[in-house]
Amino acid sequence: MVKQITHKQLNQLIKVYYDKKNIDGRKNALMIYGTFGVGKSAVVRETSKEIALKDNREFCEWNKMTDVERENVFQNPEKYFCMIDIRLSEFDSSDIKGLPDYHDNESIIWKVSRWAKFLELPNSNGVLFFDEINLAPPLVISSTYKIIYDRVINESKINDNWLILGCGNKDEDRAFTHELASPVRDRGGEVELICPSADSWTNWALENEIDSRIIGFVNFKPSVLHSVNFEDNQKFTTERGWARVNSLINGVENYDDLDLVCSSAISEGIAREFSAFCKIKEQINLEEIIKTPSKLESVKEIDMKYFIVTALSERYKAKKIDFKNIMAISEALDKLKNCEFVALFWRLCMRINPKKFKDEIIKSKSQIITKYTKYI
Repeated sequence: MVKQITHKQLNQLIKVYYDKKNIDGRKNALMIYGTFGVGKSAVVRETSKEIALKDNREFCEWNKMTDVERENVFQNPEKYFCMIDIRLSEFDSSDIKGLPDYHDNESIIWKVSRWAKFLELPNSNGVLFFDEINLAPPLVISSTYKIIYDRVINESKINDNWLILGCGNKDEDRAFTHELASPVRDRGGEVELICPSADSWTNWALENEIDSRIIGFVNFKPSVLHSVNFEDNQKFTTERGWARVNSLINGVENYDDLDLVCSSAISEGIAREFSAFCKIKEQINLEEIIKTPSKLESVKEIDMKYFIVTALSERYKAKKIDFKNIMAISEALDKLKNCEFVALFWRLCMRINPKKFKDEIIKSKSQIITKYTKYI
């Protein structure tokens, strides 16, 4: 078993592999395993953006650029930090090796893909990312040996700036994976990315403006964040699935429509639970709670409390309540020893306008400030 790490640790590890070189002056490759939908590619992308910012280069993704944009990057490699995502499961071995072409009457040369030529430019820099590496046919995997270790694609040498990463699913994911040969595995580091906790996922969700209803529901019932059962014939629910739900439910108010949309993106059972969570809105008079926070004492159900703090954060976003209201509600929750709800409430409000919220915190004379500041 390889080392199991969190998303935060993977971010740190990729930076170490990028910064450090071995005795040959080349960067070591890193292989990342993990179940589907857990965010392996997302961590690679976000970390690449952070490295680009640190190196004062503009981040770009080769696979998402037009031919004109690629030509500009090719002509000005020193300005960019490029992520090249190669889905090996879609490749044939000749796609990596290139095609032969007559050089003269006695020899041939290999014509490789444009991205491979970009890798050899002296001032080019970035991450070469072999995604779905163990879904590729064995012959294609074998063709990557020389790239990973010798950093050579046929006659093209990859310059020493580039970090090479591989990514693959786990055998138990039933993804029809091919076992990587020992020589491939020994040519770089190996780690397994584990599923995030609800708390760490919430940090990501807040940074990426995920719907507060989803955040509240996942915090209420953390087991729904990643639920995969190969026996119940239901759609899997993963972190990627919740991101899909987030993009689909914006503006959907009708509960039947909400249930329909969510059931297509995640497990039908969990989608119905989420719809039921959203329906709590009909059972609570938020205006009364805003007016008289002490009425929170009558709310005993945990799911209702999670819904209340997420709904109130949306009111703050819409400027229907102010910081004074937030503190009054927070103090009422703290009095009830509902610390986790105060912490989530502040984190949700913090993402809306970080500077303003921090300034208000500094000015506040509330007794609970020092107790909860660490959560934001």
